[in-house]
Amino acid sequence: MTIKVIVCGEGSTDVGKRDYETSQWIDGPAIAYIKNASTKKLQIDGIEKNDLPKIQKVKSLKGHSVKARKLGIYAMLHSYKVAICYVDCDKNTFEDIYKDITEGFSGYQNKVIGIPMIPKAMIESWLVADENAFLRVFGKKPSKPYLPKEPESLWGKKEDPNSNYPKNVLKRVVSQFNDKPEDWRYALARNSSSKTLSIKCPVSYGKFLCDMDKIK
Repeated sequence: MTIKVIVCGEGSTDVGKRDYETSQWIDGPAIAYIKNASTKKLQIDGIEKNDLPKIQKVKSLKGHSVKARKLGIYAMLHSYKVAICYVDCDKNTFEDIYKDITEGFSGYQNKVIGIPMIPKAMIESWLVADENAFLRVFGKKPSKPYLPKEPESLWGKKEDPNSNYPKNVLKRVVSQFNDKPEDWRYALARNSSSKTLSIKCPVSYGKFLCDMDKIK
């Protein structure tokens, strides 16, 4: 039995984007991580934030909880069993974002399985967690530079290319490889080990992997 999953992220570099010429969804690395985290047969569809239904304001909902509530409604209306709300943690507290998203999903617990997906600090932190994924995609493990020991702790000034801002770290790591597949971000995620990510990113990936067990 195929389980229908709807995912909403922040942009094309995480969940992906829609090709408006073909109306097909182009998967981003977050979709690959979802596939890796479940042994079930999943039909995973993406939706952009602007395509979520509008809802009346609810005083108790704010920020990410509003997005999760909209996603839950969309999932229910379109017969999705699972709704995954993707948000980068950035410099915010992981637990606070997790609570917001969970609160947004709370009105649909009996009809939709709501799962927060919150990379700490952002999806690039997960992408630099598994050296064997680089070996499979690029043919060798990173060495100039090596991968960071604690990917979830990465942070720095975005405008400084030498900083520990996760996107900048990933860019420096990947720059050592000459041949890059067109879809290398997705490929890195798809070739990553859930076991390795649970060790290297225990707060955010560990929680996500645990929540994916809710899919029966």
